[in-house]
Amino acid sequence: MNNKIYLFAFALLAMATSCRKEEQTVFPDYDKNWLVVEDDPNDAAIHATYLFYKETGIPVYINDTIGSQQRRDVFGHEYTYYEVLSMNYSLGGVQAGAPPVVQSFSFCAKTDVPAALTFLREEIIPMLPAGVHIPSILLVDTLNSNAFGKYAFKGFNTIVIGAVPQIPGMNEASRADYKGAILRAFLTNAALSDKYSSILEKFYNTSRKFVASRDAYGVYQYQLASLVTGLPPGVTATPQAIGFLGTDPRNPYYTPMATWMDVCMYLEAALGNSEEQFKQRYGTQNNIMIKYGYIRQILADMGVPVK
Repeated sequence: MNNKIYLFAFALLAMATSCRKEEQTVFPDYDKNWLVVEDDPNDAAIHATYLFYKETGIPVYINDTIGSQQRRDVFGHEYTYYEVLSMNYSLGGVQAGAPPVVQSFSFCAKTDVPAALTFLREEIIPMLPAGVHIPSILLVDTLNSNAFGKYAFKGFNTIVIGAVPQIPGMNEASRADYKGAILRAFLTNAALSDKYSSILEKFYNTSRKFVASRDAYGVYQYQLASLVTGLPPGVTATPQAIGFLGTDPRNPYYTPMATWMDVCMYLEAALGNSEEQFKQRYGTQNNIMIKYGYIRQILADMGVPVK
């Protein structure tokens, strides 16, 4: 009889423990989609971003903390969870050179939002081909990165756009550079997709063919004179001579340390300049113009209306 009472009591305790654990570990709505914009008609900036979101499907923020939620951990303790946009940069595979990072940024004011949204509507959105996914945009004032400067940085789930307060006063040249940087951040993944692997191999090999003893990517630029072969007589072995627009933004003494950085540099230049402007700047560099042709081929196939 005592054994039956003991077993019954043990069963009750096990049920109570099971129910208590279930209450603590079932997290309703913890996997919610945070990348949405809720309207607030009483806040002009939020209302403007809401209308932009309804129009384009792209959420725009002026703070990297985009939401919070009360949660309970496995021990039953309540805490506040904050959803923060991730600025980690990743294109997959092994990163060559210092991984691109946002070193610092500062938030812009709500009064800067209308001009930024107008710029995006007029200059950026018409350039985006169908199928290109933009998870979100974070508008900021100052932006410093070790790889992509002060205008635009591609994060994991957001594109950080800097210099927002400067948009109304930008001259034509600055505005073109700004546009090129933003479009580069938006289109990098699409341009580097497997669909274009054969074109990209031709793009990479345009530079690689001049350095037989090692990879042309990540070469100390003052070693090029001893490593480069195949240039026409009298042509100095420089990064530009073998088809690079310049040295790696993360280290000015080396050629681009990774193929994706080379592509990013070309995308920004191609999207920030018309074909005529690009030729004026680089037309005397045959290998640059060859690689530019491959990038334009990719952009054309994507449906990007480059001039």
